Amino acid sequence: MRIDISPYLNIPFRHLGDTFSGVDCLGMLRLFYKTSFGFFIPNCEYDADWDKLGYNLIEEGYQAICEKVATPVRYGIVGFRMPGYSVEHHLGIVLHDFNQFLHSPLDKPSCLSKLSHPLWKRSINAFYKIKGL
Repeated sequence: MRIDISPYLNIPFRHLGDTFSGVDCLGMLRLFYKTSFGFFIPNCEYDADWDKLGYNLIEEGYQAICEKVATPVRYGIVGFRMPGYSVEHHLGIVLHDFNQFLHSPLDKPSCLSKLSHPLWKRSINAFYKIKGL
């Protein structure tokens, strides 16, 4: 199955957003899985600085619906630990070619990036799959 990701591109950034009007990185996951698979990822309230508190949102907050995997899976999640952070700080959706991912960068419209780009490649912390998908 190949999903048309064009509707998910160029969505404005909005902290805590999860609609086509605006998303953050977690909101993009929620929107994508809901509209593409009918799968609901529960919302959680989080401060813009949640990651600085050492809280891994996916591993700790969503362990009931996500499981860590050794390699990327199609339409799975990639978690990034960016320089200067102790835990995952950014999330994306691995696409069908296993090299591109869909994400919502801070203060920028949603876009595609390559996992092989040096910045992203060195920042990959883990891959996850949604249980049951």
